[in-house]
Amino acid sequence: MTKYKITIAYDGSKYRGLQKLKNEKTIQGELESVLEKLDLSPVKVVSSGRTDRGVHALNQVCTFELKKDIDPYRLRYYIDRSTSPYLFVKTCEYLQDENFHPRFSVKFKTYKYLINTGPYDPIRNDYVYNYNKKLNVTDMREAASCFLGTHDFRAFVVSPKVNCESTIFDVTIEENADTIEIHITGIAFYTYMVRNIVASLILVGSGIIQRDSIENMLANRKKALEFAPAPPNGLYLEKIEY
Repeated sequence: MTKYKITIAYDGSKYRGLQKLKNEKTIQGELESVLEKLDLSPVKVVSSGRTDRGVHALNQVCTFELKKDIDPYRLRYYIDRSTSPYLFVKTCEYLQDENFHPRFSVKFKTYKYLINTGPYDPIRNDYVYNYNKKLNVTDMREAASCFLGTHDFRAFVVSPKVNCESTIFDVTIEENADTIEIHITGIAFYTYMVRNIVASLILVGSGIIQRDSIENMLANRKKALEFAPAPPNGLYLEKIEY
């Protein structure tokens, strides 16, 4: 068996998520289907972690094994030619490290979230959150510092497990004209965690809650008020460090 590692980018609006689902178009399902036709055998694609429907990736990492030994350059070309135009293989290489795992070897991940605070933009609707109202970025930056360090993020996780502890290394918020970019770097991200963090920062930026509400949610491990996660279309898996 020959092991491979690929880095891919994809438009999440064209898929039902990364994880393979029966009778649904997913990233894993499409990759496995293409590779199985090439290898004439079952293929299991393992990723750094699933992304939900509508969530995009700029640098998702996956591994798989083939019975055939195919030159990585040719394999990359074959996958790109055989998959939809909404998925692109950025790199393909032999996996030399026997101990490498795309999920468990991760040191940290960075997610990016885009918010449109200007007029509604139908062209960008699948790729930003069309919030279409101004936000107080200064207040958002001050509140974002609450997330730094190691916390129990139970209040920001959907269907929390026994352990919701994670460490956030960095949260940056940039404003360029009518677009706000939020970058969050951390060790582990649980279900809807990034989208709930973003939603809480939007509440701060709109004046609905204050910084101390986020501090209380982290300390008490429950929401100060009910709010929905930010929509998936503004979220991107930006970077993975091993």
